[in-house]
Amino acid sequence: MITIVTDSTAYLTKGQAHKLGVRLVPVSFTIDGRSFSESFADQKGRYEAQVGEHIFQCTTAHPPISTFVAAFEQELEAGNEVLCIVMSSRLSGTYSSATLAAQELNDQRIAVVDSLSTAGGQYLLVQKARELIDAGMGLYEVAAQLEQIKKQVGTAFSVDNMDALRRSGRLGLVRQSVSAILNIRPLLTLKDGAIVADGMARGRTEQIKALIAKVPPQAGRVVVEYFGPGVEPKKITAALKQAGVGADITVSRIGPVLGIHLGLGVVGLAWLCD
Repeated sequence: MITIVTDSTAYLTKGQAHKLGVRLVPVSFTIDGRSFSESFADQKGRYEAQVGEHIFQCTTAHPPISTFVAAFEQELEAGNEVLCIVMSSRLSGTYSSATLAAQELNDQRIAVVDSLSTAGGQYLLVQKARELIDAGMGLYEVAAQLEQIKKQVGTAFSVDNMDALRRSGRLGLVRQSVSAILNIRPLLTLKDGAIVADGMARGRTEQIKALIAKVPPQAGRVVVEYFGPGVEPKKITAALKQAGVGADITVSRIGPVLGIHLGLGVVGLAWLCD
């Protein structure tokens, strides 16, 4: 049997993880000096208020090598192979930890895949991996397929302001703006696993329309993701359906680890072109 291992920023619920045969590796974070670990999306609690209040006293830390070693060893001892799918190596050291753990164990029953994504995009890749496994593909065949499939995964998102993202260091050079004053919200995408600026939108309505416009017509699966107040995912889902985008739509609330780097008021769409 192949067990899928992924980090908590895929934001799977406990039920989704059980259905997909996923083992979760938590990413840790601190808020005002207090340490926490992310869990399943429906068991991580609500941290929006704390993140908003202490945004400049928040940090995150990728899982250490030892955490992946322990997870891999337990699965191997149970007679399972391990397919590890983690967030983009250009956003976190999680991929490095997983890769070094696999090298330390030196076992051919482990394959590690850099999703070049996170959150909804990572979830979609995990979902696709399970379908390939259930279709009878072997470990390395699935890993090779995912290297191609991840090119069909896209993410577009927006934030109320750039303060948290700039502070996090996850964003390249982007022109400073007076967005807070003019109600202009930046549009961002993941390109080759890194965050890049991709336009601006004035107000929430235009913001949502602009994000939906970035989803390719051939996208068969879409994840609506959000963090913080002021975002109404049901309205976004309705707008997607009205636009004829995405036959399969999932709603996911982003957790504190990504929220710390993005700030409050995050809204995004991830998609997979089947």
